[in-house]
Amino acid sequence: MSFINQFAQSVQKYGPQAFSLNYRIADDPELSGEEYHACAAYVEACRALGMEVTEQFAGLPTAFKATVRKVSNPVLKVALLAEYDALPEIGHGCGHSANGAMSFLAAAAFWDMADLPVQVDLIGTPDEELRGGKVAMCEQGIFHDYDLAMMTHVMPDKTMANSHFLALSDYRVAFHGQTAHAASSPWNGRNALNGAMLAIHAIDMLRQHVRPETRIGVYLVNGGTASNVVPDYAELECCVRHSDRPYLNEVIAKIMKCFEGAAIATETTYEVTQMGYEFDNMVWNEAATEVSRSVLREMGIPFTDTEECQSSDIGNISHQCPALHLCLAMGDTYYPEHSVQIADAVKNKAIEPVIAQGAEIMGRIVFKLLENEGLRRAVQDDFKKHTL
Repeated sequence: MSFINQFAQSVQKYGPQAFSLNYRIADDPELSGEEYHACAAYVEACRALGMEVTEQFAGLPTAFKATVRKVSNPVLKVALLAEYDALPEIGHGCGHSANGAMSFLAAAAFWDMADLPVQVDLIGTPDEELRGGKVAMCEQGIFHDYDLAMMTHVMPDKTMANSHFLALSDYRVAFHGQTAHAASSPWNGRNALNGAMLAIHAIDMLRQHVRPETRIGVYLVNGGTASNVVPDYAELECCVRHSDRPYLNEVIAKIMKCFEGAAIATETTYEVTQMGYEFDNMVWNEAATEVSRSVLREMGIPFTDTEECQSSDIGNISHQCPALHLCLAMGDTYYPEHSVQIADAVKNKAIEPVIAQGAEIMGRIVFKLLENEGLRRAVQDDFKKHTL
């Protein structure tokens, strides 16, 4: 029996466990860094199959690593990534309950394949939506030894063989001034809101002079409490992205001058706090992406060209080993990402064939690389070309 057929049978065999895992997590959404129940559910499911599991992996309380296949002198070493954090108020509106279930199902199917010369780990990567748990793992060099790290992410109506991700840095900036009565003695005040607003206007002007791939989002978090009081405190959040981290750092330096200049002009002070980790851009691996495309073609799954999109902490992993972040359509109806519709969709029984399909895609990618040394070399050459 071929590896593909054996894997497909195991996907069918372990499908019910994966579907149950998805529903269990979808019905109990936990915020980023607080996914204790979800992590415990994965640990329980992996140990039930006999896998060796490390809890609190990389020092993260809601991360884990399950050793799916441990092989002497493996031809290929693969990390399957499982996300399981939810969004505030929406729940699993990003579909992470289903995404992780796909990786678990692929891992379970690999577990059954005794003669496969591939080392496979299932790594639970929490806190993608807020701080970026994968970045904490990368800071410890976790992924340097892998030949490929991958995951599949559900989408409403679009399938893509891989994802472009922008580098991201996010900041909270607090301005401090002096309160005063806005009618009787405004001259005694130093308006923190003026500092924040001037910074926002300066950043708006900066937009004219940055590269088109740059994305800058700013919003006012706190602007005061009453119209007749000069606010002594104001706060904004600024999220900056670009397709290349070195250029993004140049833009950030300019934005920091906007904060400084606004504080000087309004006689206020300011302090900057970084929100979460810095996300790096996704290192594009054309060879690995073409393997992914070929699998989608063979399975008869329509897909679109990969677009510049959001940011994710898998970008940091792609600087340590080749990485793939596939997107898989749940249907043909568009609705917004990070939406209640997605949170509802992953609770619907119609998600089950999508989870099975996602697992099969990842399995076939591994088999293609296993069977073709030239492809494996091309993936590594592509990675080295962009990272060394």
